[in-house]
Order: sequence, then structure tokens, then C-alpha cells
Amino acid sequence: MKILHTADWHIGQFKGPVVDGVNLRLQDTVKCLEYMVEVAQKEKPDIVCISGDIFHQEQIGPVRYSDEMIIATDTITKLADIAKGVIVMRGTPNHDGSGQFRVLDRMFVKTSHVHIITAPTVLHTPYTDIACIPGFDKQEFRAKFPGLSADEENLAWTKYISDMVFALRAECEKTPILMAHYTVPGCNMESGQTSFFTNFEPVIPREALMAARYEAVLLGHIHRPQIIEGFDNVFYSGAINAMNFNDEGQERGFWIHEFNEKGTLVKGHRYTTPYRQFHTITWDPDEVGDYIREGAMYLHRTGISEEVTDKIVRVRYSCTSEQKKALNIPLLQKNLYELGAFYVADIEAESTIDITNRGLLSEESDPRLNLKKWLEEKTFKNPDKIVELAEPIIAEAMKQSTTAEIHGVFKPVSISVRNYRNYKEENFDFSDISFCTINGVNGAGKSSLFMDAIVDCLFEETREGDCKAWIRGTEDARSGFIEFIFDIGEKRFRVVRTRTKSGKPTLNLSQYQEESADWMNLSKERIIDTQAEIEKLLGMDSMTFRSCALIMQDQYGLFLQAKKDERIAILGNLLGLGIYGVMELDARKKLADSRKELVSKKEAVRIKTDFIKAQGKPEEELKTVEKDILKNQEELENLDESRRNLIERQEKISEAEKESEKIRSDLKECSEEYSAMANDLDHSKQTLTACNNLLELADVIREKAKQHSELSLQLSEVEKDVIKYKNAKRTLDSYNEDIDRYQRLIDKNKFRNKQIHLQISQLALNVPEDLEERLDALANERKEIESQQEKRYLYSTAQNELHEIDSSYSQKISGAVNRRDHRQKRISEIRQQEEFMKNSGCPDIESASCRFLSKAVEDVKSLPVELDNLKKCEEEIEILTSERNQKIADKQEKIKNIEYDPKRLAILTASVTELSKYERIKKDAEQNKLEIARLEAEKESNDKNIGQCEENLLQVKLKASEITETVNKLSGSVDRQEQIKQQMAHLQTYVEQEKELPVYEERKQHVLERIENMEKEMEKLTDRKFILSSQLTGMDTMIEKMKETFSADMVEETDRQIRSNKETLGELQIQKGVLLERLENIDTMRGEISMLNNEIAVAAGRADCYEALKQAFSQDGVPHQIIRNIIPHITDTTNNILGQMTGGTMGVEFVMERTVKGKDGDKATLDVLINEYGKTTLPYASKSGGEKVKASLAVILALSEIKATAAGIQLGMLFIDEPPFLDDEGAQAYVDALETIRDRYSDVKIMAITHDDAMKARFGQAVTVIKTDDGSKVIY
Repeated sequence: MKILHTADWHIGQFKGPVVDGVNLRLQDTVKCLEYMVEVAQKEKPDIVCISGDIFHQEQIGPVRYSDEMIIATDTITKLADIAKGVIVMRGTPNHDGSGQFRVLDRMFVKTSHVHIITAPTVLHTPYTDIACIPGFDKQEFRAKFPGLSADEENLAWTKYISDMVFALRAECEKTPILMAHYTVPGCNMESGQTSFFTNFEPVIPREALMAARYEAVLLGHIHRPQIIEGFDNVFYSGAINAMNFNDEGQERGFWIHEFNEKGTLVKGHRYTTPYRQFHTITWDPDEVGDYIREGAMYLHRTGISEEVTDKIVRVRYSCTSEQKKALNIPLLQKNLYELGAFYVADIEAESTIDITNRGLLSEESDPRLNLKKWLEEKTFKNPDKIVELAEPIIAEAMKQSTTAEIHGVFKPVSISVRNYRNYKEENFDFSDISFCTINGVNGAGKSSLFMDAIVDCLFEETREGDCKAWIRGTEDARSGFIEFIFDIGEKRFRVVRTRTKSGKPTLNLSQYQEESADWMNLSKERIIDTQAEIEKLLGMDSMTFRSCALIMQDQYGLFLQAKKDERIAILGNLLGLGIYGVMELDARKKLADSRKELVSKKEAVRIKTDFIKAQGKPEEELKTVEKDILKNQEELENLDESRRNLIERQEKISEAEKESEKIRSDLKECSEEYSAMANDLDHSKQTLTACNNLLELADVIREKAKQHSELSLQLSEVEKDVIKYKNAKRTLDSYNEDIDRYQRLIDKNKFRNKQIHLQISQLALNVPEDLEERLDALANERKEIESQQEKRYLYSTAQNELHEIDSSYSQKISGAVNRRDHRQKRISEIRQQEEFMKNSGCPDIESASCRFLSKAVEDVKSLPVELDNLKKCEEEIEILTSERNQKIADKQEKIKNIEYDPKRLAILTASVTELSKYERIKKDAEQNKLEIARLEAEKESNDKNIGQCEENLLQVKLKASEITETVNKLSGSVDRQEQIKQQMAHLQTYVEQEKELPVYEERKQHVLERIENMEKEMEKLTDRKFILSSQLTGMDTMIEKMKETFSADMVEETDRQIRSNKETLGELQIQKGVLLERLENIDTMRGEISMLNNEIAVAAGRADCYEALKQAFSQDGVPHQIIRNIIPHITDTTNNILGQMTGGTMGVEFVMERTVKGKDGDKATLDVLINEYGKTTLPYASKSGGEKVKASLAVILALSEIKATAAGIQLGMLFIDEPPFLDDEGAQAYVDALETIRDRYSDVKIMAITHDDAMKARFGQAVTVIKTDDGSKVIY
């Protein structure tokens, strides 16, 4: 089995030469990939393992995206045609984007043996089981391990990866192979790889690889090809091509590993690709001096020509300030290219920048990394703590930052205006624009549409200073409108600004949503907030935008004429350093909070210290109180002993009194029992008398009870008739209710019939006799109206066509007239040139070599052509006028044949309106007939109901008469029933007494027995009363003797003394508790003071850290260092451009050493000095107009180039007005610089306003702005 192991293709565009829009550095990578495919075709590997970093950049534009995706898919497809399995594993997310791998997955979804891996897994192939661990994603790791410090994160993540290595190994059954995109400790990282790591670097531990025992480990991520020391089966394939100067002197390639039949790795061979080599030339001041003296000969003499051939070259030199001025950088660059250098990447003076700071800080680096390096450089204490405190500030700023979410190139899409300056209404689409001039006469409106409109729409900072000044100055223009649509990366945005002449503005920001094909509003409630949102989206204010993207004629020196500290701010905006300002504000806030916390804690310590002092000496007071408590306790014990003796004597007296009281109580109970028994005896005797009286009347009672029984039998007979009476009475009542109901129905229906009769009489209206005739006339007139309306439509259509013909030909004739006028003006200029030639006095005009006469000769030669063109223009005007008149005449004849009569249409419309009322009359008559028929049917139904109800009423009345006779007959039984009930109620008492007679006989016998027993018991009670009286007398005598030696006041006095003593003791105990609590509070306070002192130390350290962060994020901190590092690049780019414009006689020097005082402290400044060969170095403001323009233009183009490559949002446009004061060479150099930018950055749209014919010829596209009666118009 053979496995081809490769990684780190980094398909993408690198800085280098571009030919016909093709980045040659990208082609180098393609050649290396093609070589790898050729080797694969020869070696026929069974499996291809691609261990990550297929692409170089995650987020790129659509053109590059498609090109790079084509290269990747084409290479993978070729490998898939060779191998039985291709495994494409994702690398680090900042290279291999999730979107790119989704596209790859979709592209190869039907290719079963191509596996796109984005998550840890094990692939089971017929030959081997391959465990795959793709590159890390820090957000994914932090979601799994939240709240850890940087060191803790590294440990946790490394353990997580180590566990994954073992877990995936357990799933392997066949020959186990590991693919991963991580660092293994001990690898050789002497390449550019360190620049790829940002906040952390999780690793695969060597111990994990040893213990897991994979047969082979195929790694990516480290660009140097190697076998890890201490292993014989752990390989880094290395990058497929060299990428930067850190790769200088290193080979690049891939591996093919061979395994025997048992799956054991037996050998491997590394292949070297045809990678592009790098070479650095390093010169000291002496060597620089030699080159200045000898020029290209020095390069040949020292053998540099052999060293630089077909390589990417850079020059690093140290020199004196005089040598720097004398060194011609563009000439050196040209010499190196002549020697065969593939690309001259950089020529930089080492002495102008502290070497130790090179590359440490960059606008493209993570703010956290920049902070760490800045802290190391400034040697702050506790840098790790400062970075830890900075992380939430950085995270919040990144969250708020637009560039954290929006990346890509800023490109204009379209500009639309209405009632804007010279324009009534115009729209221009930038889609096809790449390298274009804007032409037109002065005042036509070139800069108005392509300069002012964009700036006014985005910022509304008009050059007049009046926001209403941009509204078109005509009476019909009451308001103005500007719409600017632009792309940032893959997202499209629109800004719409309107304003009335009264001053009322509107501003809208929206984003295009492809899913809904609609614009999503991003505006805020207030215009000022929406404006801030626009600037946040762009990452630039108006000053920055006008300094590098859109350069107006009177604003060439905008950057150089700005104040020294404002230049620093503009550069910060260009480099996207605004996020540091946000972080500085947050750090200032947190510093203020920390200082408040520190002051608060110190104040708390002071208060608690004062509190301890105010407590006095509680320890001494406590000792005194404890002595008083002990003395009081002894006195209380003596009083308790005396009280116990008194209580014992009191208890004996109390017991004797209780005994006496008990005897007295018993005596009382005995007397009361005797009295009760006497009363009971009297009651029993009364009961006996009552029983005797009732028993004497027993015969009378029985007779009366017998009469009651006879009446009960009579009542039963009478009640039968009463039941019959009640049933008949209920029936009669029901018949009477039916009689009332039928009578009501009869009355109701008769009343309704009267209403119906009245309604029918009202609906019987008279109908006109000629109704049908009038309706026929109405129908005929409506047909005629339809005919006239059709003719009106044809007439209106023909009129519109006539207007369109006139408008179309007018526009064409106007264009032809403009071209004729232009030709006439050109012929006039040529005739002036001819007259000038005649009067020049030159002896040989045809062979004249001076610039003015040679141009005049060429112009005079073109006179016949121009005359011919003029004739063609006049013929075109005559033809167009003839065609227009003929078509207008034909159309007018067609209109006449339509025969449309508007007066006849008006008469017919009025007549139809009058006759329409007869339709309503007929409709009403038909509806009345229907209503009368319905009412008559209802009356007939009511008559039937009346007859039926009258018949039912007669039958019910007959039945009621019959039942009335029965009710009258039975009414006597009801009266008899009532009489019997009254008699029975009178005799009921005798019935009850009869039942009680046996009870009274029994009660009489019981009462006699009870009387006898009570008389005996009363005798016993009399004896007991005598005994108790004797005992009570003896007990009272004894108690009186005991009380003679005891008084209750003695106990009360003792109790009073005890209470007093206890109160004193309680007060002492409370005092002791207070003192103990005071001591406890003091101890607590001392502990709290100790804790506060510790917290003060922590808070003070935190405040120091926030003070350091405030300095780091301020303009003089990290941003200052970033700008210092970019200044040499700006200087070199500016001087390259300026050297081309001036033949190497002028240069620009940026100086950042001085500061100015401000309300917020000292601020860094950027001075600009102009060097000119043979003249004294002077500040920019001291130079002449032409020199200023050249310097400004060079700086502008350099800033534009920097913004085109900056992190976050890059500029994809450069709109520039024609620079004044340039001679021919300067103008050509100016266009050369624009072409250079176009060649380097093909996505940048360049539009230049110019009147120079020679300059126009250098541009492939042209837009012309002309004046018309209807405002300015754009011709493209």
C-alpha cells in the first residue's frame, strides 16, 4: 500500500507580479500541485491524505473565490482519478473557511472515494483505518471549556486533543493511521509558521502519540517538511510552495509512504516541488555606498546577478541619512529586475526602524497579541495579568466592531441623483468600470456626480458648507435625492439621503437580503445615529475617505495639509485602528471604576479604624463587671437560703389552712346535700299527688279517645271525593288557559292582516307607459359610448407614440449637434494651429522637432479627416430631421383617421346618466310585485290560522262547561273534610293522655319507694354534720397559734431583696454582653480591615493594570507602534511613485518623533518633509504649488494602496480629479502610478477626471458628461 501525504497548499494570491490579471505567485502554487499530480500518476498511490490548509484565506472576493476553488477541485479530481481514496481534511479556520469546505463537500458529493473531513472521525478503507483530527476552532474549544485563563485553556485543550487521539485509536481495527493539523512538541518551527498562531497553540503531546501506537502519523500545519525527532513514523509533509522570507533556504514538497502486506510502514520518500525561492540581500553602509557610486556594475561585480535570478528578492540595508537621500530606490529595483529577479518584494532601510521592533505590531494582528508584544517591549510588570484584564475589553470591542463582522472590498455599485446640482435626474452603474476617464467640458458636472454626490450621500459634508447647497437651483426642484449603492465583500448596502429646500432631511441605511430580494432597514431613529452607523460600517470618516478613496481637485493636500496629530488619526482610520479607541474608552472607564473602588475601600478602612478607636478599653471594663457579678451572686445565694426557711413555715400554715378549708368544704357539701334531698322529697310528694289526680279521670279520657277514632274513619271516606274535586279543578284551569291562548292567536292574525292590506295598497305604484322605449334608447347610447371610448384609447396611444418619436429624434439630433459643435470647435483649433505654423517662422515646418510645432503639424494633417467627420455630422442631422418630420406627419394622419369626437362623448355620457333612472324604476316595480305576492301569501296563511283557532276554541269551551258541573257537585265534600279535621284536633289531647295512663301507674309506685329511701338518708346526713363541725373548731384553734410567729411581709421583703439583686445582676450581665459584643466587633473589624488591605493591594494592582491598558490602547500606545511600523512602507511607496514623477529628484520623509500638548495630554504627531535633489529639506507647506501637488498625489496613491490591502474593509475604488501644475512627465508618471495600482489590485475601480488627450489614451474606458436643457447627462 502506498499513501501520498501532502498538506498546506495555501491556494491563494500572494503579493507579487500580476500579468494579464493573473497572479504569478498563485501560478507557482499551481505548478507545484501539477508536479505532485505527475508524481502521483507515476507512483500510483492507493490513498492520498491532504492534512489541511488547502486555501490561504477564509474570506475573499467572488472572483478570487471561484478561481481558487477551481484550482482546488481540479487538483483533487486529478488525484481522485489516480488513487482509490482521497481524504481532504480541513485545517485552521482562518485558512480553510467553513464555506469553502461546504462547497468542496457539495462538489464531491457524488464521488464516493473522495472524503471531505471537517470533524473528528475514523475512515474505514479496505487498506487501513484513518483517524482524522481537523484543525482547531478557538470558539468551539472555549464553548466546551468556558471561563479558563490562557494557560488553563492550553492545558485543557491539549488534554482534549490527547483524549481524542486515544478515542479514535480505539475505533481502528485495520492498520491505524492518524491525520491531524496540529503542532507536536519538538518539531522544527524555523519557518513563517509562527505568524499563523494567534491567541493560543494547542498541541498533540508526544506521550499520547507514543501510547496510542499508530502505524503512521501524517501531519499538517508546520511548513518545514520533517520527521519528528525521537519518532520514525511521525511526519510533517511541509508546505507545497514557499510563501514568505521565513521560508528562505528551505525545501518544499510532499511524502509518499509505503506499507507492506501486514500494514507495517517500511519506507518513505520525500519529493521536492518546483517551489519559488526567496533571497535576501543584506547591505551595510559601505556596501550601500559602493552601489551608489558604481550602480549596476556593483551588482555584477559582487555576483548578485546569479543569486537573484528567478527568485523573490528583498534588500535590507543600513545607511546614513545622506546615503538614504542619495540611494535611488526605483533604479535599484529596476536593476534587480534586469538581473532576472522574479519579483522585488521590498527594499527597506534597517537603520530607520529599530530592528527589535520589526513585525511585532501589525494592523492585521490580533489586538491581544499586539498588546502582549507592546507590554513586553515596554517591560511592564505583571503582563499576564494585564492581558487577562484586557481580554473582556477586547472581546467587547470586537463584538461592537463592524469590521469583526464585515470583511472584504468596498466597491461602488451605482449612484443615482435627482435634483442634484447640475443634474435633474441621472443614474450611473459602476459594474463594468475598471480603469476609466471622466471627460467633459468645465462645468458639465463631472465631479458633481462622481465626486460630490458620493461624499454628500455618505457624509453630507458639502464643499460649500451649506447642506442645502447641493439641491438643484431651479424653481421646480423643491427637494433633492441621492442614492449610493455599494458592496462590502459579499454584502450589499444602500444609503439614501434626501433634503428639501426648507432644510428638512432624511437619511436611510439598508442592506440587501438575497433570500427575500428586499432591503432590510439598518437606520436608527435619529439621523445623527444613522450617520454614525454609516461611518462605523465604512470604518472611515469623511476626512479619511477623501484622503485616499475620492480625491477632489481642490483637496489634493487634504492629508498633508491636515494638522500633525490629525494625520495620525487619518492613518489610524485607514489601518482600521478605530477599535483601539473603543478599547481605550472601555479601559478608561474600568480604570475610573477601579480607582473609585480603591477610594471606597480605603474610606472603609478609615471608618473601621475610627470605630475601633471609639470603643475605648473594653477589656478593663469587662474585668470590673465580672467582679461585681461574682459579689452579687454570693448575696443572692444568702437571700435564697433565708427565703427557703420562710417558705417552709409558710407551707405548713398553708397545709393546715387547706385541711381546715377541706373540712369546712365537706361540712358545706353535707348541709347542701341535706337541703337538696329535702327539696327532692317535696318534689316526689308533689308527683305522687299529680299521679293520683290523673288516674281518677281515666274513664273520661278513654271515652274521648274512642270518639277521635270514629272521626278518623269518617275522614277517610270524605277524602276520596276531595281527590276527585282537585283533579276536575286542574282540568278546568287547563281548558281556561287554552281558551285564552286561542283567542290571542285569532286577535294577532287579524291585526297582521290589516297591516298587510295597508302595505299592498302602498306598493301599488303607477309605472310610466313609455318605460320600454326609454330603456331601448339607453342601450343604444351605451353602445355608442363604448365605440367613442375605444377611439379615445387609440387617439391617446397615437399621441404618446407621436411624443416618443419627437423625444427620441430630439435626443439623437441633440447628440449629433453636440458632436458637430465639437468637430467645429476642433476644426477651429486646427485652423488656429495652421495660422500659428504660418507665422512661426520655422524654415522646415514638416520636419519640426519642437513639441509645440510637431503637435501643430499633426493637427493640421488631421484637418481633412475632421472636415469629413463634420460633413458626416451635418448629414446625420439632416437625415435625422427628415426622418423625424416624416414619421410625425404619418402619425398625425393616423390620428386624424381615428375620428375621435370628445364633444359627442360628453353629450352621450350626460344622456345616459339621465336615462339610467328608468332602469331603477323598472327594477323597483319588479321588486314591488314580488313583495305584494309575498304579502298576499302571508295573508292567506293567516286566514287559515284564524279559522283553525276558532274551531279549536269552540271545542275547548264545550269541554270546560262539562267539567264545571262535576266541580260544583264535589265542593261540599271539601267543606265536610275541614269540619272533621277540626273536631279531631280538639280530641287529640285525650288520645295522648290515654297512652300515658300505664306510665302514671308505674310512676306512682316508683315515687312511693323513693320517698321512703330519702327519709332514711337524711338521718345519716344529720349525724355527719355534727362530726365535721367538731373537727373544724379544733383546726382553727391550731392555725391561730402558728400565725403568731410568722408574717407574710417577711417573705415579700425577702423577695423584694432577691428581685433587686437579680435586676442588678441582669444589668451587669447585659453590660458584660455588650462588652463581649464590642470586643467581638473589634476583632471582626480588625479582620475586615486586614481583608480590605489585601483587597486594596489587589485593586491598586488592577488600577495599575488598567492604567497600562489605557496607555496601550491610546493613540500613543499600540496604534502608535503600528503606525510607526507602516510609515516606512508608506515612505517607500510614496517615494517610488514620486521618483517616477520627478525622475528621482524628489522624496518625502515622515517624522514621528515630536508630540503636541492637548487637553487629553500629549499627542503623537506626523511631520512631512520634502527632499529635493540639490535643495534644502523643507516642510510640505513651504514648497511651491507644483511640488505640493506632486508630493500630495504620491502620498494619496500610497495611502490608497495601503487601504486596498488593509485588514477588515479594503477600498475597491480610487476616484481622482485631474491634478494641477503637472508637466508632461509628471502627468505620465501619475498615470503610471494609477496603472500600477490597477495591476496590483485588479478589484480596485479607478476613475480619473482629465482634459488631457494624451492621458485619456492611456485609459481603456471613458465616460463623458454633457450639458443639456434638461440638466447634465452621462454618456457611456
